[in-house]
Amino acid sequence: MSIQYGNNIYLPPSPVIPPFLLITDITRASNAVVTVSTTNEYVAGQVVYFSVPFPYGMFQINGLSSKILKVDVTNLIFTMDMNTILFDAFTIPLSGEQPASLSPSGANNIYNNTTVPFHSQGNFGN
Repeated sequence: MSIQYGNNIYLPPSPVIPPFLLITDITRASNAVVTVSTTNEYVAGQVVYFSVPFPYGMFQINGLSSKILKVDVTNLIFTMDMNTILFDAFTIPLSGEQPASLSPSGANNIYNNTTVPFHSQGNFGN
């Protein structure tokens, strides 16, 4: 499918499922444990991108991607394939900052187009 969408003649725009998740905690551990604020359909093996503004303390993780090793759906927790032992502690700032979040990262998340949780809507692209 080759349709003109602005400057992109190759891929039609399509939202990623699921969208970003707000982070409420990240542990300092050899396999970081990330707690998010809402239920979701993220799965083990999915790669996610971290957006953590400086006021949250753990600025070293900002802009990094990591694979989810384990998902605890009940407690909204992901165990990550990332060592954060030497990172600063994650804290929630008192003032209204841009939220810390994570989101699907890269085309690796579309490896199984029959699995609904994390491929592009309508299976367009990549």
